[in-house]
Amino acid sequence: MPPFEHGRSPERRSDVRWQCAALGLAVLACSAWYLFAEKLIAGEWGFSLDDSWIYAVFARNIATGHGYSFNAGEHIAGATGPLYALILALFYALFGDVVLAAKVLGIACLLASSILMYFAAKALDPRSRIKPVLVGLLVGISPSLLWSSVSGMEIPLYVGLASLGILFYVRSRWTLAALCWALGVWVRPDGILLALAGVFLRPRLGLRSITASLLVVAPILAAYFTFNYVVGGTLFPNSVLVKAHPGQNPGGGIWEMAQQWVPMWGLSMRRWDFSTHSILLLPAVVTGGVLLLRRLPAIVAYALGFPIALALAGAGGGAHGRYLMPTIPFAMLLASAGLDRVARRIQPRRHEPILIVLAVLCLGWQVLATDRMGRTHGRNVENINHMQRLLGRTLRENTSVGDTIAVNDVGAIGYFSRCYVVDLVGLVSPRRSFPENLKVYRPKYLVIFPDWYQEYFTTENGRSVFYDPDSLYHYVPIVEAGLRFNTISARDQMFVFGRFPRGEEGPDRVKMVWN
Repeated sequence: MPPFEHGRSPERRSDVRWQCAALGLAVLACSAWYLFAEKLIAGEWGFSLDDSWIYAVFARNIATGHGYSFNAGEHIAGATGPLYALILALFYALFGDVVLAAKVLGIACLLASSILMYFAAKALDPRSRIKPVLVGLLVGISPSLLWSSVSGMEIPLYVGLASLGILFYVRSRWTLAALCWALGVWVRPDGILLALAGVFLRPRLGLRSITASLLVVAPILAAYFTFNYVVGGTLFPNSVLVKAHPGQNPGGGIWEMAQQWVPMWGLSMRRWDFSTHSILLLPAVVTGGVLLLRRLPAIVAYALGFPIALALAGAGGGAHGRYLMPTIPFAMLLASAGLDRVARRIQPRRHEPILIVLAVLCLGWQVLATDRMGRTHGRNVENINHMQRLLGRTLRENTSVGDTIAVNDVGAIGYFSRCYVVDLVGLVSPRRSFPENLKVYRPKYLVIFPDWYQEYFTTENGRSVFYDPDSLYHYVPIVEAGLRFNTISARDQMFVFGRFPRGEEGPDRVKMVWN
């Protein structure tokens, strides 16, 4: 018997089973396209973000007994989602790799989210035959969430926990909802906002219910902060400290966030954006938010308020708006109510045919966008494979055990080089200035985008050269990797700089490893 269907007739239970099966098939079919595009374009399985390889390094070190670390044995709070890193470590221990396992996990989490949102919509409106299927499909074949499911990142796991919390919240199981959302903090640190919303934003708010939820949520959050402090000396992972800058230019931050948020809902504000969901959904989400504000205040607040909160925290939306993707299930539940209201206004007595037409338009948009987003995913993987992963392998072949490299994209380079990595950005190393890192670690190689550090280099014989602080050594370019069609990397070219005594000029030509 499907969950939450106790007491229904056998015919209705059969309908639910078939509808859930259809949702599962839709998710698997669209996921298969993303995987096919990845293999076709990239030629080799991989991840669509370099950050995914950071998780892979942590997973490998945990699984092989080197602790919660990026550089083996050096504990640091460098992974955004500790729970996700631990799950990947289990996969690494079982299979000796995490790439395909992470994709299977991501797809499974998206499929579960689709079915959970189906039941959430059914609980919200038990009489509707259309809205539960619509919500399940809107979530399950969301081009953005499909991208996240095969990206190797923590987003699908967080979306799964958030969707389970939505189901409990809609069914007025406030404490269980807050519990799920609090567990999500172990996957996404910004989940603390949703956890607090689950405690304090609900109908019929009372001291007893708040106390009950706090007794569940507080220990989970306390354990999370304690874990981060023990392994890294900070309450939050380094990724939060590096990427969030509260209070800095809030107006500009909100505008930048708007440019990343609205393409998810049909409006492209920049030439390189494309819309992953139908433009019909944006007014539907707002309308649904107004209709359901009193009944589902936490869901409305998160769907519409989280982008603003993220902007005020000084954080961006991330590649393809990935930090905003967890709002999609919340928004789709509101959108179903908004589309239903529009259909009833157009045809009050027989609104279902109108709702079906609106649903087909929204889902058709997503199917078309899935084709493009799948190809984009393939290009993303190709980019990481042909730049960071390629340079990591090149370094592996040309370095010795114990060699130190300083890097600004640490994921794939760290995973494949197996060198000691100095993170110039500060995600997995203590935060220091560029000259301080050169002075403290004296890396054998720099693997960087040179223009990120242009204030520190000088030009000699037509090439960029970096000097260490005591000027006894300099770093000259020896290897270059480049991308002809860049969709995800911060720059089209990345260079390896070798360390030489000041009187030694190094190679005359840079070795090109373009793909």
